[in-house]
Amino acid sequence: DGVQSAAPFAMAAKLVAPAFSAAAMVAPDETAYDLFQLLRSSRSSRLPCLDQHLPGLLSPGHAVVLHGEANSGKSVLLRNVLAAQLLPVRCGGHGLPAVLIDAENQCDVWLLAKVLQERARAGDQLATTEAVTEALGRLLIFRPSEPLELLRQLQRLRQILRQNPTAGLLVIDSLSAWHSMSAAFPRSTGATLKECWRAVWRLMREACVAAVISHRDGQLEFSLELEAIHLGVGCCPKVVEEAEGDAPRGSQRECFYLAPWGKELDTTDPQSAQTFFVISPAGEVVSIPTLGLGDQLVAVEGP
Repeated sequence: DGVQSAAPFAMAAKLVAPAFSAAAMVAPDETAYDLFQLLRSSRSSRLPCLDQHLPGLLSPGHAVVLHGEANSGKSVLLRNVLAAQLLPVRCGGHGLPAVLIDAENQCDVWLLAKVLQERARAGDQLATTEAVTEALGRLLIFRPSEPLELLRQLQRLRQILRQNPTAGLLVIDSLSAWHSMSAAFPRSTGATLKECWRAVWRLMREACVAAVISHRDGQLEFSLELEAIHLGVGCCPKVVEEAEGDAPRGSQRECFYLAPWGKELDTTDPQSAQTFFVISPAGEVVSIPTLGLGDQLVAVEGP
């Protein structure tokens, strides 16, 4: 078989121009190989309300930017995305390292531990504590105090990711942390923030990591330069009735939405692009169906 399969390539080598060789002809197709690697490395966020908006799931070299006002559910979503990446496979996670850049300096590891504990309990009740400890050990946190420090940390992160290629997720909360400083000093701070966005994009490409970034409303000038999926996050005008556990009849829970940025939010159409979720007492994101949210139409602001 080996001689027969090699014969066509030997004949082809004689027919092609001298600048080409048989070795070059049988070299792997880099485009096909890269596509295979991308598909193999793409991972679910374990959040149906988010995955529905991601054609390639969380793919290396791609970014998702979550836009919304304060207390709109962005940070909760980020914690749940981190939990899915960090938790052991036996608990329903991916069991892989992740990096969190806490630019707001408001990351509460205890809140992340609660989400990890809730998910670990559902997947492996016998070793919940061990699973949470193992998951938190996979998380690397940076807390830059100003944009220039963030640039230095991103440079350091390039070296770290080269040595740890399994770390496939970068979470940033948020890249609008210094917007007021940028408005006051547009030439210095504004230019540095713009370079931060470019540095994040380069890091994603070079290290083949996916990025999920939160960004406050009204601060789009930098984020739109990044090739990304832009999603709006916010509270719905209605709340949904509790239908689980021992919750009393008529009790309610606040509902949140995810929708393509710049699209209208229609809570009455099950075929529309938006998705909905509620937050459990433990901080876990729970996706819910579209129906039953009432007759509401809300504009999701965008560029």
